[in-house]
Amino acid sequence: MPTSSTEVVTKIVPEPGPLSPRKSLQEIVVPEGLKVELVASEPLVMDPVAFDWGWDGRLWVVEMGDYPNGMRWNGPGDPKGDFGGRVKILTDTDGDGVYDKASVFLDKLPFPTAIKVWGDGILIATGSELLYVEDANGDQVADVQKPLYSGFTEGNQQHRINGLRWGLDNWLYLANGGSGGSVQPADQDAPPVDIGGFDLRIRPSTSELQTQSGLSQSGRFRNDWGDWFGCRSGNPLWHYILDERYLSRNP
Repeated sequence: MPTSSTEVVTKIVPEPGPLSPRKSLQEIVVPEGLKVELVASEPLVMDPVAFDWGWDGRLWVVEMGDYPNGMRWNGPGDPKGDFGGRVKILTDTDGDGVYDKASVFLDKLPFPTAIKVWGDGILIATGSELLYVEDANGDQVADVQKPLYSGFTEGNQQHRINGLRWGLDNWLYLANGGSGGSVQPADQDAPPVDIGGFDLRIRPSTSELQTQSGLSQSGRFRNDWGDWFGCRSGNPLWHYILDERYLSRNP
């Protein structure tokens, strides 16, 4: 029978699970004339944070499976779990435009954040160093590894150097991440460069390093005219209008 009181019915709605790769693709909306294609998904690649294409079409992917506390973290009181960052090589073996093979090139990296195919190998930003890594014997596994630059402050895993994008000036640009550091080439007795408050650019072949206007947290990118853009938490886009070389010569 009806009552004078209001009956409140609570219905528990289960949280939706993760969408399948195919369903996720269907949910992406792009402007007319553009199309999104699925070329790789789990389990071929897991926890990707950065990638770069090689000259042969292979896709090099950095995975940060150890974020934020390592691979086997036992909770508060455990200082650090095992490092679990990896670099994978994805290959399209049948030429259909979809990657179908993955091999682990390098593993047990401490929270890698950036990758760039360069020279006969790759550059990887990881921890306090920018590394050069190479496969010297052709077995698809890294066997040469050396630091090119060191001194980056590790800080929070979300605030480390990242980016690695070529400029029109043939320098390689990096986002600071927000942790800064006193950086110097690993193979030279050069004074360290304080990158606090700046982004930076490097020439790996000559070990040069220069600060740049900015302080991007995640990614630093340019347009076809050489204008640079970055972002920080709470600010989705910054345009770095004045280059540091102009500002520093006019204090």
